[in-house]
Amino acid sequence: MPWTRPMLALVAVVAFVAASLAPPADGRLTGTVFSRAGDAIAGATVSIDGTALGTQTDAAGAFVLDEVPDGEVSVRVTAVGFAPLVQRGVAVAEGRPTDLRLTLEPATEQDVVADEPLEMDLEEGMIGAPPPPSPADPSARSRDASGVAAGLSAVPGAESSATGRRADAPRDRGDRPIRQQPGLLTAGDVDDGLNWDAYLGYVQRALRGQDRSRRGQGNLPDLHLDDRLTLRVVDRAGQPVAGARVRIEATGGDRARRLLTESGTDGRLALFPRYDFGPGVRSLRVVASSNRASRSLTVTNLRGDRDLSIELPLRIAPRPRALDLAFVIDATGSMGDELRYLTDEFESIVERVERNHPGVDLRFGLVAYRDQGDAFVVRRHDFTSSVQEMQRRLASLRAAGGGDYPEAMDEALDAALDLDWRTGTAARVMLLVADAPPHDARIGATMDAVREARARGLRIYPLAASGVADEAEYVMRAAAVLTQGRHLFLTDDSGVGRAHAEPKIPCYSVTALNSLLVRVVASELEGRRVEPSPQEILREVGSPRAGVCQSEPVTQREVVTPTRRGSELGYD
Repeated sequence: MPWTRPMLALVAVVAFVAASLAPPADGRLTGTVFSRAGDAIAGATVSIDGTALGTQTDAAGAFVLDEVPDGEVSVRVTAVGFAPLVQRGVAVAEGRPTDLRLTLEPATEQDVVADEPLEMDLEEGMIGAPPPPSPADPSARSRDASGVAAGLSAVPGAESSATGRRADAPRDRGDRPIRQQPGLLTAGDVDDGLNWDAYLGYVQRALRGQDRSRRGQGNLPDLHLDDRLTLRVVDRAGQPVAGARVRIEATGGDRARRLLTESGTDGRLALFPRYDFGPGVRSLRVVASSNRASRSLTVTNLRGDRDLSIELPLRIAPRPRALDLAFVIDATGSMGDELRYLTDEFESIVERVERNHPGVDLRFGLVAYRDQGDAFVVRRHDFTSSVQEMQRRLASLRAAGGGDYPEAMDEALDAALDLDWRTGTAARVMLLVADAPPHDARIGATMDAVREARARGLRIYPLAASGVADEAEYVMRAAAVLTQGRHLFLTDDSGVGRAHAEPKIPCYSVTALNSLLVRVVASELEGRRVEPSPQEILREVGSPRAGVCQSEPVTQREVVTPTRRGSELGYD
């Protein structure tokens, strides 16, 4: 049948409509990111505004993004120590790769751009808020009429009278304000559990150092951890059993008779017989159970560093599909940079976790703390599954108060224990962000709180901020060791904020802080250590290999600290 003019017109209309309704074809975007000096920038983040597309540059500064929508897009580039770049109007077409050469400028003097958050209601979740100090009290700190410590701001938008700028605005090394953005802060970490001899050597040096400086009157506890027994609960296939109920009964020992706890998401549980049960412990009976399957063993050789496994008659062990993440944050005046950056990083961290672990049930809690004599001591906010609500809580915090070096870390950890933590296979992570230790007289109470967190199967990941000195590092690393977390610490590689103390660690890798926190969460959800990719590593100290360094074996002295209250999970 011959084609008539009306038929041809109809075919053209149908083709036009079909093309209009079809999804747009996708293109490829490639390129290289350089500094102004012409050096390739590795580890820069390249993303497409308005989409979930993003990647990082390799060692040569190169990147590739596939499935980029056709048309004009805006390309955003961020990198540690550089000002962000947004390249608008980049044309992308199917079948024709678009190649870019992008040049980043060093971070320059720019005011912080951010919405002004509201102050938290002082009554909401507040613990231990003291009345205003009496002017006659010689121990009271100098305060202005608003009750705020002199020279520190607790009001949004407040400025320093000396400089006329926001007191808590993040600054670069020349004390110039810089624009905040995710991916700017840098950090490293150490897993002292993988470097046991090195950790025990560090402990001995720290204790000897305080003995010399305080003539034997040091307050750092010698926890006596050299007799470590690492228990791993596995199924028939040798895979870890997360959240297995573990009961340990001791023969001998004068500290506790029984410990009821749970294995981590990697199936592991580290026992320290003399720390857990006291001097004189002779043997342990261990019973592990999950889904009505149980096994037991008796351990009589409690000396040295040993590894044992308990195999449960399970065909497939349940895997964690939920995470409780609690932020315990020092909110005193010296923590302004860290508070602001953590707020900025939070949403990007959650987005990456949800992208890598679709369907995971995430909840977020917050405990902010200062010290006695400040506007508040502790503010506690229970878990929420709303990212927006958690972002609001973080954004409403202000760094103020303090004045002396130690802070109320012990009360903050106690408050964190009172959050509504899940049990079983859920991953439970406490991120302790601090730059100061507890008061000397409260170090014992702080370690008691760590002891209870350990019994409840919580994993503490301390994040050491600027200014951390010997006492704070000792307490934070001990908290990580006892709960099988890792010690995290900010570094100066970003070139912004206050200077950060170098930790006493033989080797580590430096990456962006948000990448490190994403790996921490991934490690807990997957029950295995997740390593940084080569593109993520900005700098290495020593030669870390899967978190392991070389060290020399050491021994440690004996000490016992007081027993805390019990609970369903805990010591008897």
